[in-house]
Amino acid sequence: MKSRFILSPSLLLWGVSVFLLATANISFFKQTIAVYDVDQFLPFLISQAIVLLSAIMLFATIFSFFLPVRLVAALFLITGAVVGYFSDNLGIAIDKEMIRNILSTDAGEAGDLLNWSLALRVGLLGVLPALLLFLIPLKPVPLLARERRLAGAAIAALLLAVISMAPFGTSYASLFREHKPLRYFTNPTHPIYSAIKLAIDSGAGAVDTTFRTRVASANVPPEDAEHELVIVVVGETARADHFGLNGYARQTTPKLAQRKEIISFSDMRSCGTSTAVSLPCMFSLDNRSDFAIDQADFTENTLDVLVKAGVSVLWRDNNTGSQGVANRVRYEYFQDPDKNRRCDEEGCRDIGMLDGLEDYVAQQDGDILIVLHQMGSHGPAYFKRYPDDHAAFTPDCQSKELGTCSEAEIINAYDNSILYTDSFLDAAITFLEGKQGRYETSLIYLSDHGESLGEMGVYLHGMPYLVAPTAQTHVPFIIWAGETSDIDRERLRARLDEPMTHDDFSKLLLEAFEIIVDDQQIASDMQLLPMKPEDRPH
Repeated sequence: MKSRFILSPSLLLWGVSVFLLATANISFFKQTIAVYDVDQFLPFLISQAIVLLSAIMLFATIFSFFLPVRLVAALFLITGAVVGYFSDNLGIAIDKEMIRNILSTDAGEAGDLLNWSLALRVGLLGVLPALLLFLIPLKPVPLLARERRLAGAAIAALLLAVISMAPFGTSYASLFREHKPLRYFTNPTHPIYSAIKLAIDSGAGAVDTTFRTRVASANVPPEDAEHELVIVVVGETARADHFGLNGYARQTTPKLAQRKEIISFSDMRSCGTSTAVSLPCMFSLDNRSDFAIDQADFTENTLDVLVKAGVSVLWRDNNTGSQGVANRVRYEYFQDPDKNRRCDEEGCRDIGMLDGLEDYVAQQDGDILIVLHQMGSHGPAYFKRYPDDHAAFTPDCQSKELGTCSEAEIINAYDNSILYTDSFLDAAITFLEGKQGRYETSLIYLSDHGESLGEMGVYLHGMPYLVAPTAQTHVPFIIWAGETSDIDRERLRARLDEPMTHDDFSKLLLEAFEIIVDDQQIASDMQLLPMKPEDRPH
């Protein structure tokens, strides 16, 4: 009689868990070995591997109570292959905020992350094994017996983890206390846990959608007869240490360097490591420690306060949107070739956001704020962020698959994108210079987050803030004040190297327009404007 190879559901899940442990957790083991020397901690490292295996199995059995076993196994395999590619090749950890960032990404940005290496890995380690699972017959089991066996498998996985941890209680206590970031690289357990947590946090019952007004009144002082025209450029993925103005070995900001009015601060830290978090946080009236991303869409922000004070606010976006910041102000989307006349086969250029501003300003009466949200230096397709005439640093990486380029080529392409930002900012300042007869003009440039360019094997951005490298949080911050501006340049220059964070931005912006909030004059810690005579020291 011919025998057939038949698996029980539990055995299939154990097999998938072993496969994922071996193929999807390379980054986890690399990170762990970097902390624990193999020769000294080999038994503890083996224990960690067994615990991770048990955790994958426990997750899989829990899901299998509600979904078909093969479907659960397929989802775990494909998730593990996708996450493993980004962890192993780009050093990216997938947590709740990274998933939030992914969900806010548009088709263009998502397309830049797709490549043949990703397709090959997902195909060989995700899709192909998943398809093979559907060819293996499973032992038919009544539903109640199936649930009992899954429960038994879950208990067995839990007991295996406990037994493996028992001899190393002190070591695990140290691991959980001092090396918590290692858990970000457990695959697919942490990404699945993060997705579930995000779904719960974003559920209708978890978020109060009642709009929260933060200030009762906001006004421009009646004695302020001069109107403000301020351009805020929200940079994208720019890191401070690649700006020539900040002492970078290359002059990536030659046009700004020629302007004596430029003030570049050297120690600004971002609120997050992704646009989805940093952008709302920048314009929030809360500090980073109090900022709640789930409430941001329903809470009055700095732009709302400016509008309340009578300021005309325009948001132009050449990125993936304002992330809710501009929900209640005039908004124009410049990733549309019908709107942006400076588009080519590589995308729509930031410079196109300056077109038509003459007409807009001419139609306003009073103070004006214009926010320009750049595409900037968004990776991995850095070569798409600048036209050919800005390819000053060569050879530059001409692929969105960074693994095909050398470190020098990647940096060259990234630096070219900064060079283009320099030209864009210079053009925006030139526009403001033409308005100095009518307005007090100024420009503020501040990037949302930085970017890793291969340091320690990490690329792009979006790492959990707790473990994010400085490259992802140290961002450029520039102020230009026109001849008619009352910004106190000398006071600001005296603070060029003082530590600052995105928390300073909202107060600074309100101070630039001299806004009185709830009968109090706004003054940032930077003291952007000259002190009133009565405030000067005697």
